[in-house]
Amino acid sequence: MKKTILFSILMAGFSLVTVAQQTENGGFDNWENAGTVKDEPVDWSTIKTCDDPLIASVAPVTFDRTDDAHSGSSALKIFNVNAFGVIATGAICNGRFHAEFNLDSSYSFTDQVNPMWNTPITTRPDSLSGWFKYFPKGTDKAQFKAILHVDEGTLPAFNTLPNWVAMAYYKTEPGVTYGEWTRFSVPFEYFSDDAPEFILCTINSGDSTNAVDSSYLIIDDLQLIYKSSGIDDPLAVAGWITTSRYGAEITLSYEREILGSTFRLVSLTGQLIFSAVLEGRQVRFPMLAPGIYIAQMDGKKEQYNQKILIR
Repeated sequence: MKKTILFSILMAGFSLVTVAQQTENGGFDNWENAGTVKDEPVDWSTIKTCDDPLIASVAPVTFDRTDDAHSGSSALKIFNVNAFGVIATGAICNGRFHAEFNLDSSYSFTDQVNPMWNTPITTRPDSLSGWFKYFPKGTDKAQFKAILHVDEGTLPAFNTLPNWVAMAYYKTEPGVTYGEWTRFSVPFEYFSDDAPEFILCTINSGDSTNAVDSSYLIIDDLQLIYKSSGIDDPLAVAGWITTSRYGAEITLSYEREILGSTFRLVSLTGQLIFSAVLEGRQVRFPMLAPGIYIAQMDGKKEQYNQKILIR
């Protein structure tokens, strides 16, 4: 079920920095009672919260929470089930599902007027990435789709294709099992120079209407990746942080006294990832999922904030 959109504006020294926008709860650590028989991940929706109460009440449950996570406390599991002789594909979206008994007429959509069922975005990310495990039956395949759009947007497109600004689409190889955590990254294909208004993501554990019973997909750490000029691997930063080649380590280049200050890494959703009292100019932290984070340091009179990119 959708909640509120988050995007931050931070002060780094005296300059204004706009934080790149992300889909909410991409790590699937936060869940809520959405009035269904199982909790749904916050900011995501399933067929059990579709726009038709009758279909929602009789639709099978095709999702679950799992502690088999790539990072954090939990991940999302979606799976195909045989219901009344029809294979219901595990599906989730960050908008809402329009459901009909004729599956060919069903789709996910952005509800522009209800913030519970939309995710605003005005930036132009380079790619969509995430981590997954997949256990197909037969030649089934999992699918990840995201569109940036203005006005009305649906997946499949139907009559909304002229509103699409960009699309990212990744699918697994037919019938291939991904038993270990696997990262995918797929670029957005841009169709116009327009700034988008919304992002709509849909994830399926099967091949749409050709899904196979009992295929299942585990998903974690879904992120939007942005291009950053002058940024090096594996961790790239500028300003009061310099790049270290030791992976999960950064070096502070800030000239003022820093011993005893508190250093933090925060996700774009505001979740505290790491915190430590500084004992020197080097800070080591656990390996993180690739993406953009906010580094913070408490100075004597003010707090310093800076974006960092981990690849």
